[in-house]
Amino acid sequence: MTQRIYWVPHTTCFLGCAHCHNDSSPSGRQATRDLIERIIAHLPGPESDYRLEDVLVGGGEALMRGQETEYLIRTFRGRYPRGPQRTVAERRAAGHVILALQTTGLPLADRRGNVRGALVKYWLELGVDYFQVASSDVFHRRERPEFPWEALESSLQAYGAAHDVEFLIYGKNLSKLVPSGRVLENLDALEAEGAGLLTAERYCADGWETASHFLSGTQLPYPQCSEIVIDPDGWVHACCWYELSPGLFDVGTVDLAGGMQGLQSSLLCQALDRGDITRLADIARIAPELAHQVRDAVGDCGCCRLFSVLLARQPEHGWLRVAPLSPRESAFYVRQLGEDTLPEILDR
Repeated sequence: MTQRIYWVPHTTCFLGCAHCHNDSSPSGRQATRDLIERIIAHLPGPESDYRLEDVLVGGGEALMRGQETEYLIRTFRGRYPRGPQRTVAERRAAGHVILALQTTGLPLADRRGNVRGALVKYWLELGVDYFQVASSDVFHRRERPEFPWEALESSLQAYGAAHDVEFLIYGKNLSKLVPSGRVLENLDALEAEGAGLLTAERYCADGWETASHFLSGTQLPYPQCSEIVIDPDGWVHACCWYELSPGLFDVGTVDLAGGMQGLQSSLLCQALDRGDITRLADIARIAPELAHQVRDAVGDCGCCRLFSVLLARQPEHGWLRVAPLSPRESAFYVRQLGEDTLPEILDR
C-alpha cells in the first residue's frame, strides 16, 4: 500500500498573499520539535503494509523557519535515509522515500533572480530530494512586483539542468480559489483581477490534490497513490486542512497505518474518498436540492466545510476535528448563499 503525504509543519511566511488559503504570515502557527518527532515515529516503517512514497513539506514558506526545517529533515532522514541514486525517479524506483520542500523560490535566489547554488546544495546534502516552487502565478508575483520572477524561473531551470537538481515550478490556477484563509476576505478584489472561486462540477472526484482516493489510492502506484495532509497540530486530513477538510485522526498519537485502516469503514470517509459531495450531503442529512444550491455557489470545498461542521455535531461523527465557523467564514457564506440559506444548513 503506497502513501504520499503533504505535511504542513508551520504556516510561517514573509509574504501576505491575498489568495493564501491557510493564512500564512510571519507569525504563523508552527509544530513543536516534540510533535515533529512523534509524527515521524508514527509514520509507516518497513514492517507496515503501508509504504511511504513521497513527503512534501510545505507551509507557509518551508524555508523560512530554517532551524526547524533543518531539524525536521534531519529527524526524518534519520528514519528514512536518502537514496544514493542520481535522480529522483531512480531513488523512487529503488524504493527510497522522497522528501521535497515547497517554496516560493525567493529564499533560493538573490535579488536578481540568480540561484544561490550553495544554499541549494546545503538543503540537498541535508536530505532533500527536490524542490516544488509555487510561484508561477499572479498571486505570488503581485506581492513582489519588483522581483524578476522570469529570471528566477530561468535560473532554476538552468541550474537544475547543470547539476541534476529537480525544481517543479508551478502556480495557483486563477479559477481555483478555495473558500478559506484570506480568500474569504479578498474574493471580490481577486475576482475583479480575473480570479474565481473553484466551483467546477465534480472537482473533488476528478481533480488533483483533492480528497478523492485518499484511502483507496493506497492500492495504486505513484503518482496516483493515496495522498493525505498533516496539519501543524499533527491531524490527518483528506485534503486542504485549513477551514475546509475535517481532521480525521491525530498522527502525533496514533500510527498512520492504523489510523488510515480505522477510516475504511466510515461512510463519511468513503464519500470523501470518492469525492462524492452528494453522498456527503446525504450523510449530513442535507436535502438534494439544497446541496445542489450550495455546491453551485461555493463549490465542493465550501460544501465539504459546511457539511463537516454539521456532521461533527452528530454523535456518530463526534470524533471529527472540526472548528466552528469563524465570524469571517459566516460572513462569507452569508454573502455567497444569502441570509436564509446558511441557517437552513446549520440550524438542524
